[in-house]
Amino acid sequence: MNRRIARVALTLLALLVPCALSAQDEIFERGNQLYQEGDFVGAIEAYEAVLSAGFDGAALHYNLGNAYFKAGDLGRSILEWERALVRAPGDPDATANLELARSLTVDAVVPLPRFWLLSAWSGWVRWLPRGVLVLLVGGAWLLTGAGLVTRVWSRSPDTRRLTGWVALASAAVVVVFGINLFVRELGIGQPERGVVLPAAVPVRAAPAEDDDLTLFEIHEGTRVRVEQRTGTWVEVVLDDGKVGWVPADVVEVI
Repeated sequence: MNRRIARVALTLLALLVPCALSAQDEIFERGNQLYQEGDFVGAIEAYEAVLSAGFDGAALHYNLGNAYFKAGDLGRSILEWERALVRAPGDPDATANLELARSLTVDAVVPLPRFWLLSAWSGWVRWLPRGVLVLLVGGAWLLTGAGLVTRVWSRSPDTRRLTGWVALASAAVVVVFGINLFVRELGIGQPERGVVLPAAVPVRAAPAEDDDLTLFEIHEGTRVRVEQRTGTWVEVVLDDGKVGWVPADVVEVI
């Protein structure tokens, strides 16, 4: 009886998953059509519906950023293009759009120079898109297993030698890029970054609603690093090194 229930459940799952994917593809394409027709608000609603259903991807965030930009929401367009680049590092279209949008922001933040080792580490971690990295690690893992099995069962010395080297090389790929994937998925060594969404936000010296504590203002679209949280406040650090406190709800994490 339990086996029969399990089979029914698996069958239903096998039917429902493609249906769900197909439905989200239709909504995504509907969003693209609305965008082409100039209905940017409708396109945003379609793309956000796909995200709300649990689907994700660089193309989705890129298109959403385009729609927000056309709708006049500079902060959210920057946020979505930043998210697209997290999923597809170095994407030329998202990079170009992000550079254009940043040129329109009020705050002219000049980043401090980074220690070269930190820059190299960050570049390595974000070198490959996540999907490519998953396929690479998964494929190398399977190739390692196949090489080991062939080496154990083969009677040919040449085949055993060849498959041994294949297994060794594949295992090296698994280790190197598996660490990359592990670090990326857990966010190890990667600061939490966010984008300011309101038009203007006072940055204070302490987490309190006191105008006397105001240090400076930051504006829509400015990227910040979230340093720490306390209650409804977050301490943020700008790329130029300025530090202060803002309400948590004015910053959305990338």
